[in-house]
Amino acid sequence: MNWLVWRQHRKQFIALAIILGVYATLAIPIGLHFWRTYQQALTTCGRTNTCDQLSSMLFQSGSDSNLNPSLPGGGVNIVVLLVLALPFLLGMFVGVPLIAREYDKGTNLLVWTRSISRRRWLTAKLLWILVATAVFAGAFAVLTTWWSKTGNTLYANRFDTLKFDLQGIAPVTYAVFAVSLGIMLGTWLKRIMVAIGIMLVVLLALQITVGAFLRPHYATPLTVTASITQGALDAKLPSDAWVVSRNFVDQHGTVSSHPFDLPDWPPRCQALANQDQAPVISGHKAGPADIDNCLTAAGYHQTAKYQPRYRYWNFQRIEAGIYLGLTVLAVATTYWLVLKRDA
Repeated sequence: MNWLVWRQHRKQFIALAIILGVYATLAIPIGLHFWRTYQQALTTCGRTNTCDQLSSMLFQSGSDSNLNPSLPGGGVNIVVLLVLALPFLLGMFVGVPLIAREYDKGTNLLVWTRSISRRRWLTAKLLWILVATAVFAGAFAVLTTWWSKTGNTLYANRFDTLKFDLQGIAPVTYAVFAVSLGIMLGTWLKRIMVAIGIMLVVLLALQITVGAFLRPHYATPLTVTASITQGALDAKLPSDAWVVSRNFVDQHGTVSSHPFDLPDWPPRCQALANQDQAPVISGHKAGPADIDNCLTAAGYHQTAKYQPRYRYWNFQRIEAGIYLGLTVLAVATTYWLVLKRDA
């Protein structure tokens, strides 16, 4: 049975190996270039007192900015697009057709009539494909994580949504789940194009939901409080923390994302705000610092909730566990479809 699976899918395995080789050929020299450039900058910045400005000086333009997956504010560049698309592509071209094509051509019936049970047939195919996916995606994740080490050191932004999805162990489980979901939908619907469309929608919705709504709550965030003056909160936050939320709080405990949205301002502070907005009428322009000092004296303050850097790998493990659990569910459903529904 193993030989049969190899014969059936060897072209896919070879194609994956070629893609991985091309990616390694790109990632290794460019990763070395980033790291050497950073190390050279470290040796010279001390003489010019610019070491604390390296993050805003290096890799900001040209091809470096297009190939740097950790550049803050860089948006979706070449590397980000390539690695983020990987689970979707694997689900489309590896997962969905695996069983659906067998059903369409009837080759599954040929195998089942040759003393090979449905369970053995399905187990062999799933093991080969899911293990190959894990190895392929794992190699991609290792290369991307290594490639990103310069950016991780410079910008300390691995908790950033896109960066988190690119590095560590989480991308491996994304890919394995995408393939298992594609296999399940292809088996269930037996129509490749319909299954691909549904898989893309489900996978995209799930990644957005997990990243935006579940991930910030894997652990209770830490809270820091500071006066309402400008820069006071940033001075207390670790530079490499993931800030989940920032809010202003008045003397009564009312919370808002902006101080002007808080009700019942003290009259003297409201008067200063009116002077800031209409200096021609009042004859005096109050500065933002005057308003901040007034609100601080009245009991207003800022709070921020954040996830510290040391929780990064715990979050990676938690998210990997979520996707592995979904993978088990998709595989179990596939077994039910083949062994029970289609028996």
